[in-house]
Amino acid sequence: MDDRKPAWQGELVPDSDPTEAEYLRQIELLANDVANRALDEGWLSFDPDPDDATPLQRAVNALARQLRHHHFEDDGCVDPDTPLVGLAGALLVRPTTALSKQEYVDICERLGVEARPQGWALWHTWDQKGRRITMVTTRISTTKGMLLVWSRGHHMVPAKPPRAAVAATVRGWLGPAVRSPGYVAETGVMEAAVAASVPLCSTGGSTPAPSSDRDEGAHRDVSPRPETDL
Repeated sequence: MDDRKPAWQGELVPDSDPTEAEYLRQIELLANDVANRALDEGWLSFDPDPDDATPLQRAVNALARQLRHHHFEDDGCVDPDTPLVGLAGALLVRPTTALSKQEYVDICERLGVEARPQGWALWHTWDQKGRRITMVTTRISTTKGMLLVWSRGHHMVPAKPPRAAVAATVRGWLGPAVRSPGYVAETGVMEAAVAASVPLCSTGGSTPAPSSDRDEGAHRDVSPRPETDL
């Protein structure tokens, strides 16, 4: 009899004093172990459960489906009634090694916002008349999570931010930006638009862009672009 212990079982030993983040990560790893074991046994299903599925199999299938989606702050999944913002693309503008401090300051001046250390998230969306606008928002962590989801080929869009989280709106799409999988699937446009001569129209956060039906709620697998900072 083979008494060797599968390597994955060693991961079941919890930390003696984990942080909250470590605890949640451990739960995620264990949940993935459960789904992987079901896959190894040949009965895991991401499709609707077969009629002969047991209650345990249905629960594990539901767990596996949930694990396929990476959730992030303000992704709109907690409250299904939260209005979403349809996006064609997004990018992060931050003072990094790829962007000098002066370049960052110049970009912020052009956007009509302060050069805050945390940086800004730029969302390519549309106004109420369907015209292209760039929303300058403080939703950095939301954008990071969204870009991660996009990099895996899944289309998700964020919840509409409150007015206080929108510092400015700018006519046109200021880029380059990562294109959302939904926009790519619908239009076939993959390359980011570089709008070097886009006129600025700062509103001080008074007019966030509305939701767009074309992007809300869609989850499609397409070839994504990697995360990009301006």
